[in-house]
Amino acid sequence: MRGLSTGMPACNVPSNATVVSIIIRDFIHLTERVSAANLASLMASYYEKVGAQVEQQQGVLTSISNHGMLVTFFDEPGADNHARRALRCALAIALIAYQTRFLIRQAFPEQGFDHFGVGVGIHTGELVFAEFSHRTDGQRIICGHAVSIASLLSVKSRDLDWNVVCSEQTLAAVGSGILTRRRGTLGADWLKEPVHVAEVVVVREVEAGDKLDATLKLDRGARSGIYRAFDPATFESGTDEEAGLPIVPGYRCLKPVGRGGMSSVFLAERLSDKALMALKFADSSVSEDSDVLYRFVEEYGLLEQVRHPHVLQIYDQGVTDDALFIVMEYLPGGTLKQRIGKNGMPGADAWRVLREIVHALAEVHERGIIHRDIKPENIMLRDDDSAVLGDFGVARRMHEVRMDGHLDAVVATPYFMSPEQALGVAEDDRTDIYSMGAVFYNMLTGRKPYTGNTLESIVQQHLRAETPRLQAEYQHWQPLLDAMMAKDKSQRYSAKQLMAHMESLPVLQ
Repeated sequence: MRGLSTGMPACNVPSNATVVSIIIRDFIHLTERVSAANLASLMASYYEKVGAQVEQQQGVLTSISNHGMLVTFFDEPGADNHARRALRCALAIALIAYQTRFLIRQAFPEQGFDHFGVGVGIHTGELVFAEFSHRTDGQRIICGHAVSIASLLSVKSRDLDWNVVCSEQTLAAVGSGILTRRRGTLGADWLKEPVHVAEVVVVREVEAGDKLDATLKLDRGARSGIYRAFDPATFESGTDEEAGLPIVPGYRCLKPVGRGGMSSVFLAERLSDKALMALKFADSSVSEDSDVLYRFVEEYGLLEQVRHPHVLQIYDQGVTDDALFIVMEYLPGGTLKQRIGKNGMPGADAWRVLREIVHALAEVHERGIIHRDIKPENIMLRDDDSAVLGDFGVARRMHEVRMDGHLDAVVATPYFMSPEQALGVAEDDRTDIYSMGAVFYNMLTGRKPYTGNTLESIVQQHLRAETPRLQAEYQHWQPLLDAMMAKDKSQRYSAKQLMAHMESLPVLQ
């Protein structure tokens, strides 16, 4: 985490900045029910993850206590404005608290902890740093109305029952790309005027109509960063007008064929041989989010290592004057989600898709890559009905997968996430096997393995509920499904083990 002497203006010089105040709710209950050693370990883990977020968003830790902290965000050369970075950090911290709640319940089930949560207040205004010293030791403290307002908002978050309480003043400083849920007005005896506030849930443009299986939506608060695979069915055929289509040297864009949370995909013709390709363009909003931009570039770096008949083929990456794009295989057969529909698929077809994707995962894992977002939308079909694993936008190299507090520490669609993803703990290749088991169940039944009205209710089932039961005609596959969806990842197959086991089973329809 950045020190107090880094990134700060000179003492007694007013500076415009955004202050984030974070308090841990009901902290006294933790101190009463957990030993000092266990509490120290728990809080060290929590603050390590929070500290990683603060550093990632170029914030400055300005004060910390056993149950709260103040973080200040100033303008930084080449970075987003301080209000936008502060808001991203706040949402990430709300998610870390959500993860920590599950870890506490798991570690101390007998204590009956109902909640572990934080209240986050954000306000933008003028600040001054003051310095005081005692003999040779010097300290700097942050002063100003913005500190008092941010602290007030974090305290009032409990009464509002919001995770992130943001002043309208900060929202104005952030600009576009903000999704809010509720609004209100807060007052205090010492305030001359009430503070207008909003509950912020996403710091990025989102499409209307997003559903639970497109973005992780928490019961209270939310996060962005999970993106749908492109789905040809979501776009109507393009017009015969080329106006507005991207211009890329060597290609002729024909029509839009899909759109995700951070990209747009166009059908294009490669001029050298008239072959049809898919061009995936990073949206302009990606440039506002360095993490998302990294994932877009990293997707090419990961996929160019893999050459397998059931993994989406990547041919090129390029940059135009105003766009970053990836050239990839065009798959007109649509997605597995479309094929499953509401009624599922014939058993023979589901078995074939499972076998093809498991073979693909064995190759991907051999290259040291974890997909981390296996779901029907990310499995596409060729004209011959063969299955192709795509959308590696949140994949990671295995040696990089660690619980480092970054915003993408939890990635997955809730219906298909593994227990370790739900808890935000270390993942490995068997994470993909669990998700593929959930997809297999979806293929056979047309139903998702676990459902609920909130993320928490779905997550709880992934953590504790029995593996869903297949219908009578598919009972011969129940042991296989049980092994793929074992709660303890050490009890699951690896992709290679699963391949070998599947080959040993009789061909049953």
